[in-house]
Amino acid sequence: YSSAKSLLDDARMSMRKIGLSELYCNFTEKEQLNSLLREEQKEICCYCQRRIDHYHGNIASGSHNEHFYPEGGDNARVGLQLDYSNIYACCNSSRRYEYRMQHCGEYKGDKLIKTNFLQLKNCSDLFKYTINGEILPQCPYNSYEDVLKNRNKLTSVQQDALEMIECLNLNVVSLRKFRVNVLSDLFLYAKNRTSHQLIYKAQLINTERRRYLPLVDMLLFFLKKLVNK
Repeated sequence: YSSAKSLLDDARMSMRKIGLSELYCNFTEKEQLNSLLREEQKEICCYCQRRIDHYHGNIASGSHNEHFYPEGGDNARVGLQLDYSNIYACCNSSRRYEYRMQHCGEYKGDKLIKTNFLQLKNCSDLFKYTINGEILPQCPYNSYEDVLKNRNKLTSVQQDALEMIECLNLNVVSLRKFRVNVLSDLFLYAKNRTSHQLIYKAQLINTERRRYLPLVDMLLFFLKKLVNK
């Protein structure tokens, strides 16, 4: 059961009763919605999985209510403006950066991403990570540069995954550096651990009830590699 969905459904019903258009601009409980979404996402950004712990503000860990299919612009999906399946809590700490250094919803803007991987149960299986901090489609290539050079050889799912990475600028320098730093801590932790200890660590990370660790999917990806190695 989702409290965020209930909040949005109640708001739409109230708007219909008074003849108000069911648009996000008419929705008055944006901050409450953000709080509920952050709780459901266990305090990580829907795209980059960095920590988010408050609504708005251009400081670290700030967030906004992100429409996966755009709220406005040429690609607007007006009918989805208050649809629970289309709204997520997304970081906004790169808002004041120059455009090429922005990422996630700030970089995406009104661009349309073909496939909403966030709605897929196997989303994490369709991406992979490198020790250089890159995120890639799950494919035969092992660097972002090689993926871009061979995009025409990718399957349709891999191409859609690449499109999402590009539209969100998920390999921007700041995110790559952040992933490398988190990876360094993970490798240091794993250095003298047994495979059983690493499996237990992965189970703890994956079942965390209140707050996920930042980059949870990357951590699980490399823990699995370490166990298999």
